[in-house]
Amino acid sequence: MALIKCKECGTEVSSKAETCPKCGARVAAKPMGCGTLIGVVFLGAIIISAFSSITGGDTASQSTASTTQAIDPTPKSLGSQWLYNLSDDAMGKGAIHQAEVSSSNTVNFDFPYSGAQRATLTLRIHPRHGKDILFSIEKGQILCHSYEDCSVLVRFDDEKPTNYSAIGAADNSTETIFIRNYSGFVEKMLKAKRVRIAANIYQEGTPAFEFDVSNFDQGKYKPKK
Repeated sequence: MALIKCKECGTEVSSKAETCPKCGARVAAKPMGCGTLIGVVFLGAIIISAFSSITGGDTASQSTASTTQAIDPTPKSLGSQWLYNLSDDAMGKGAIHQAEVSSSNTVNFDFPYSGAQRATLTLRIHPRHGKDILFSIEKGQILCHSYEDCSVLVRFDDEKPTNYSAIGAADNSTETIFIRNYSGFVEKMLKAKRVRIAANIYQEGTPAFEFDVSNFDQGKYKPKK
């Protein structure tokens, strides 16, 4: 036990007393021991560390995620949507040159051809069959016969839609038609960035499929002279 002076009247008072016996003033709180002080400091460090891991850690994680989403590691090259193919005619008449592009949109068909599907636009130069524009779907029935022309609606960019004649495949398959006027079609396509084609499909009306035809490479498609 130690004696300390009352801060009000100066009387010596025991350090364990709560009030001064003379004036009744509250005695100053006893100093904190070393063990107690270390415990308080340690507890404070634990609280600060836990708070930092909750707030600072999440912030760092969010910042990293945002940066990752902002970077595109595989940028697409111009015209990469086009696929070019060169093959030999089975009858030995020469080479078949072909270029195709899939529709950038999908259309949902009802039963029995349920599900989303894309269409394909194909340009072909064949040594025996000549030059063709093929429009095909994955499944379904395009209402166009091999013995009678039908009509499809074609729109280049924002021009007025135009009716093109078409005919069904010779093998009577219902997923592919041949659009006539190859030269006129290709001439307009080369000046456009987008082509939309709407054909009459059984129980589906005339859904429109859109094709990105930009940056078509004629050098990769046309045969070398």
